[in-house]
Amino acid sequence: MKNVLIPSTLEPDTINAVKIAIQQSKGKKCTLFLVLVEEIPDSYSSTTFLRSMKSEMTASQKKVLEYCRELITISQNCNLKIHYQYGISAPLMRNLIQHLEIELTILSPSYRKDERKIHNQFVQILSNCKCPILHLNSNCEEYNLTTAMYLVKTKPKLQIEDLHELIPDRFDIKIINKTTIINNQNPEDLESLINEAIVKNNINLLIETRKPKKIKLKNENATANENFGLPILSLYEETA
Repeated sequence: MKNVLIPSTLEPDTINAVKIAIQQSKGKKCTLFLVLVEEIPDSYSSTTFLRSMKSEMTASQKKVLEYCRELITISQNCNLKIHYQYGISAPLMRNLIQHLEIELTILSPSYRKDERKIHNQFVQILSNCKCPILHLNSNCEEYNLTTAMYLVKTKPKLQIEDLHELIPDRFDIKIINKTTIINNQNPEDLESLINEAIVKNNINLLIETRKPKKIKLKNENATANENFGLPILSLYEETA
């Protein structure tokens, strides 16, 4: 894996994202980019513009960043860089991912649920890009993320055979089960079936696919499969 993008507001769950990124680097050289996104200041004065772009970190944010740097030092193979992003658009996102050579984005629960407009837009635009996205949950520190189940939608573009070729090359994950999601299936029956398979096979990661969506003003960044309480690796369907 080349590099990992971690959008962050420097909440404590950023630490879990860094831990998972180090794990998925598989001991190879990797740069973790902590992206701090801000709105473009609305000012006609260049002095006011530059002054407003400088935002001081709180004591708790500094503590989180310091801990992340300690984890990087211990890893010996990863680097940590802070990237400040002011404003975001689809072209900017594509250029950012390409320029930083990003192979995986990790989204923490706090960032995904953040109500600020700029963060909401960032997640939605990111979801329309082809980069794999790992959605973490609040208990992700307990998981080693090695055994996965693929939640197959009806008529998917990404087949299980494609995943068996794609996943081992990029991630330290083994797919050991799959479940097909049928549109008219009873949600309660489906949830019971998936939970049974998760327990039986010691699943600690779900894999789903996503399609591009229209950007909306309101926050709709939750994935449909968050109810199972596991991290979710979301793959763009056209990667097949």
